[in-house]
Amino acid sequence: MVPMGEWAKARLRNLSETDKRRDDSKVKSGFGKNVSNWLNRTMAYPSNVLHVASETSNKNHSAVFPISLPRWFIMLFSKKSDLILDPFLGSGTTALAAKMLKRHYVGIESKTQFVSLARKALSEKP
Repeated sequence: MVPMGEWAKARLRNLSETDKRRDDSKVKSGFGKNVSNWLNRTMAYPSNVLHVASETSNKNHSAVFPISLPRWFIMLFSKKSDLILDPFLGSGTTALAAKMLKRHYVGIESKTQFVSLARKALSEKP
C-alpha cells in the first residue's frame, strides 16, 4: 500500500463522461480504463486495476508498451527530481517518461542494440 500522489486531487475533481465508464482501447486490444474507480481512495492497492491501451509506435523492440504506463506510475509514486530505476531498460520508455516528468533516471540493459535504441529516443525528446 502506498499513498496516492497529489495528482489525484486535481485529476479526480472533474471527471468527464468518458472517465466514468470503461474507455476501451482504440486498437480493440481489450485494454481500457475507468478513472472513476479511483474516487474516494486514499491508498494505491494492487487490486486497483489499471487498464492501458497497448498502442505504441516503437517497432524496434519486441516488448514495447505505451509511455502512458510508466508515466502514470511515475506521477503516482514520485516527485520531481526523484530517481527512477528501470532494471530492464529495453527501448527506454520508462526513462523517457521520467525525463519528461523532470525525474532523474537510471536504466540497466544487457543488450547493446537496446541501449542504443534508448539513447536515441532520449536524445530526440527534450
